[in-house]
Amino acid sequence: MALACTVLLAGCGSVPVSSLWKLRKLSLETLEPAALRAAAVHSPSLQLAPNGAVLTVAVSRQLRLANGAHTTERLEEKLPLQALHSSADMRPLIEHESPQSTVHLWRIDPAALPRLQALRTRAMAWKGTDDGKRELTLGVELTGCQKSGSTRQAITTLMRFAEPGEYLPIVRNIDLTETMSAAELKQRFPVCGAAGELSGQQPG
Repeated sequence: MALACTVLLAGCGSVPVSSLWKLRKLSLETLEPAALRAAAVHSPSLQLAPNGAVLTVAVSRQLRLANGAHTTERLEEKLPLQALHSSADMRPLIEHESPQSTVHLWRIDPAALPRLQALRTRAMAWKGTDDGKRELTLGVELTGCQKSGSTRQAITTLMRFAEPGEYLPIVRNIDLTETMSAAELKQRFPVCGAAGELSGQQPG
């Protein structure tokens, strides 16, 4: 089972080659749900909603039908993320902290871990009528607001998959305007001060 890609918001970012090499052995079998961490580094002009981070975990496989055609079977869970703030949790990300950047860190909400375990159990039980290949997709969705007058909103996302383990950059310094349309950017990150921003809204 291979990691397909990690999705930031609406689009699939370009994963750095160094991270792809280290991610090659990641699988649903070896993933440690309680140890998984997601982090975002961005400019202070971008503000993230306190309860607006969601992790999408999906597993898919190609099935061969009786008539020879193929179809895709997919299991998916959208899991709420819980913010972490302690110095011990943030210490591995200290190199990313500066007056020009803000760092956020999340774990999967412990109450949602049984849902991920159930998805893992169902996927591991798959057998027959396929070629044995699986794709594991992990996606981080964020919402918030941006300060008036801001232009480029660059963001870096990192993930850790085991304890102990390093934080791997998934997308590095990518402009949000390159990952989504202007309409979606306005919906997910309206100008701060507009009604509804930073009220804990969940991604759509």
